[in-house]
Amino acid sequence: DLSSLSSRFPGCIIATREIAGRDATYAPLPETCHPALRAALAQRGIAQLYSHQAEAFAAAGRGDNVVITTGTASGKSLAYLLPVIQATLEDPATRTLLLFPTKALSQDQLRGVLGLVDHLATRTDAVTQPIAAGVYDGDTPPADRSRIRDRANLILTNPDMLHSALLPNHGRRGYSHLFRNVRYIVIDELHSYRGAFGAHFANLMRRILRICRHYGSEPRFLCSSATIANAREHAETLCHRPFTLISRDGSPSAGKRVHFWQPPLGEKDLRRPITSELALLIPHLVTARHRTIAFCRSRKETEIVLKESRDRLRDVAGHDESYLLAGYRGGYTPEERRQVERALVDGQLIGVVSTNALELGIDIGALQVVVQGGFPGTRASFWQQLGRAGRRNELAHAIVVLAVSPTDQFIADDPDWLVGQPAEHAVVDRDNLAIQLAHVRAAAAELPLGLDDAAAFPDLGEIVAVLSRADEVREVLGSWHWSGGAFPAGEFSLRNIH
Repeated sequence: DLSSLSSRFPGCIIATREIAGRDATYAPLPETCHPALRAALAQRGIAQLYSHQAEAFAAAGRGDNVVITTGTASGKSLAYLLPVIQATLEDPATRTLLLFPTKALSQDQLRGVLGLVDHLATRTDAVTQPIAAGVYDGDTPPADRSRIRDRANLILTNPDMLHSALLPNHGRRGYSHLFRNVRYIVIDELHSYRGAFGAHFANLMRRILRICRHYGSEPRFLCSSATIANAREHAETLCHRPFTLISRDGSPSAGKRVHFWQPPLGEKDLRRPITSELALLIPHLVTARHRTIAFCRSRKETEIVLKESRDRLRDVAGHDESYLLAGYRGGYTPEERRQVERALVDGQLIGVVSTNALELGIDIGALQVVVQGGFPGTRASFWQQLGRAGRRNELAHAIVVLAVSPTDQFIADDPDWLVGQPAEHAVVDRDNLAIQLAHVRAAAAELPLGLDDAAAFPDLGEIVAVLSRADEVREVLGSWHWSGGAFPAGEFSLRNIH
């Protein structure tokens, strides 16, 4: 209950909107579910699935490419893990690549994967092979990398690593069996691949599908996304395959209450800045023991709000409560970030001030209040941040602190523009010529280019002519072989336009 806010900060809450809750819809475990997987789920107290998890399992079983867009904390990870583990139990040679947009997210997801996999490993029957999983990214030591490539059934990585390490080296010892046996490619947080990053990603998928085809595998895609208006089309654009969309959420939700907060006018009739407002609001929520996450729009704002809030918490009724609030942003070491995540889950922290780094599905336990320091720029981000709060059976609150910007003040006049409409479309131009050119150069170094590749890269004819004039490819018996620099994939980043 946030009733104390109105008395402590009179006139600041200018509107409140209710978002209705929903009951859970369950489905029995599918008949085809492997006995070892059934037993592992039972050990974790899972006797039935949410309807969307069962739907995803059935669609994957039929051989569909699947994209799931259900709310935050609705068990999307389990929805894609079940088909993957099922396939691995049926054939222990199966490999799955799980792609996450950030390193922090792949580390976090590994915890959930290992939880389920460890249950399978405790089985002693001779039939069930143990399933191995590992994170393969820039932080993975070289010895672990070769072990994960050789033995892991589930390889958790990010697009950058796929682009610069896994694909360029596919011909080296220890890599080929991985691509020969890729059964699934899992793409988490699909909505984060938009704009230039999305165009790079779509071309990266062209490259991996081409290499898998070379080794005789035809992987299927399992994708999960926050709510965007065009999830199926977006998945099809990025992955070049038809998709089945699963969007009916079977998980329960207790509903949310969104409060719109207008900072009061200060001297010279100017509204107080967001940072000052958050530095008043957050200490109040922490001392009232409301478990809170506050999102700021930049690292600098995060640091200012954190420092000022902690200063206020240093002298609460004569004692120091600043230890109950922490910061979270890019630039912290992985250990610092892990520590904050653990402290939130364990309940040692009451509040966290974050950039949008915590907007993605990192598991930080159940929070009661989300505070947004200004409209985050898209409705998709707004809903995603909102989803960070709410236990199954407890109403969650969100406080949108409005900035002086035109968009925020438009929302002040019409809150339903924000809460009454679906998220935007994700837009990707996968055939951007500059981006296609960069990936065709990388692809040529991975395998010679042939006529078949014109189906994957629409501008191949034009691009090959350019590369040929630059002496970067030469024709040998009807296919084009790379003759340029040693490592074209290393010459560009997926996160930049150049």
